Amino acid sequence: MKKKLLDSIARHLVAWLVGSALLIAAVAVAVMVVISRSYQAPAGEEQPKITDWMQAWGSVGGVLAGLLAAGAAAALLMHERKRSAEAERLLAEERAEAALNVPRSVAVTPARFIGYGHAGDQYGQQASFHIYNYGPFVIRNVQAVVVLPEDGPCLILRPFTVIGPGANEAIRQGFAPVLKIPASYELSKLRATVRVCFIDHVGQPWQVTSDGQISRTTVPYPAVDAAAAVPGTVRLDTE
Repeated sequence: MKKKLLDSIARHLVAWLVGSALLIAAVAVAVMVVISRSYQAPAGEEQPKITDWMQAWGSVGGVLAGLLAAGAAAALLMHERKRSAEAERLLAEERAEAALNVPRSVAVTPARFIGYGHAGDQYGQQASFHIYNYGPFVIRNVQAVVVLPEDGPCLILRPFTVIGPGANEAIRQGFAPVLKIPASYELSKLRATVRVCFIDHVGQPWQVTSDGQISRTTVPYPAVDAAAAVPGTVRLDTE
């Protein structure tokens, strides 16, 4: 907002300077013509010659030239400001795009469950999924949260210190107490969302989900805090 305001002020200033310079120049030329033609020297004095008028109006022309130069300089400054702002915008976009290379290289599969029970009264007691790091950099402080549908309870797993470049983690984790599976889902067909939080090689925390969403996050991870607040959530990271 501040930058837009400054640009607007600069544009109006340039327009005012150029307009003022042109107006003054037009008025001055008109005045010079009128005065030159109508001036009559006092009695006993010699009428000014054309060279006298040229010398007198030369000073006025210098002032006008200065005003025009100031307007041109302001216009050039405005142009350079626009070029600089555009260069900064492109650089920021390139940096933001480059920063996304790391989280885009991390993939996670939905979680499957093994458990017991029957429709309407079934429980998961083991979850399995994969985390892949296809990128060239280590990711660290990796924390995974399995989220059951219909605002159901979550499974918060123990964090990994690092997952190296080109590596993957195959998670097959049993847990107790068990997780109650929503009645509208068959245990064998359920694919639960997995949220993976981690810190990249430059210290930026990210969250990647099994449905392909990517977002910046913070440390401690809000996804973990939110999951911990859901009734029935099982936490393995505190054992």
